Amino acid sequence: YMRTGRITVENITDSYPDYRFQIGRGITLKDGRDVTLIATGLMVQEAVRAAGMLEKEGISARVIDMHTIKPLDEELVAKAARETGAIVTAENHNCYGGLGSAVAEVLVKKCPVPMEMVAVNDRFGHSGNALELLKRYGLSAEMVAEKARQVMARAAQTD
Repeated sequence: YMRTGRITVENITDSYPDYRFQIGRGITLKDGRDVTLIATGLMVQEAVRAAGMLEKEGISARVIDMHTIKPLDEELVAKAARETGAIVTAENHNCYGGLGSAVAEVLVKKCPVPMEMVAVNDRFGHSGNALELLKRYGLSAEMVAEKARQVMARAAQTD
């Protein structure tokens, strides 16, 4: 397990009056039809920002706050995969053994679709300013949006 630091982040949940935290249940923050962004922790705000960036390009991105990974909301993941056909996960964690891995297991079993991960790519950690570390590891809205474009291109090839 690797944590890159916890900085003060925007309180995303206050922006959604119907937000109800429940262990094992993800929450759809924004509906979309072209790609699903599934995020956890501080990457939720980056996924919301990425969806806004993609919207300016005419891409409709669904955003799911997957605040619990175990148990994972498998039905919500499978539903999103069926409806959008492409998944991007985003987490400030190693790419192995976290949200991305859990989502990939669900997709393999229930609804195989192209998937990309925004995570720390199995590199040794460094100490430093939290914002600089997030940038160093590519944990940003810009990277989430780029991975969304990539996974959508792959999905289009399989149609």
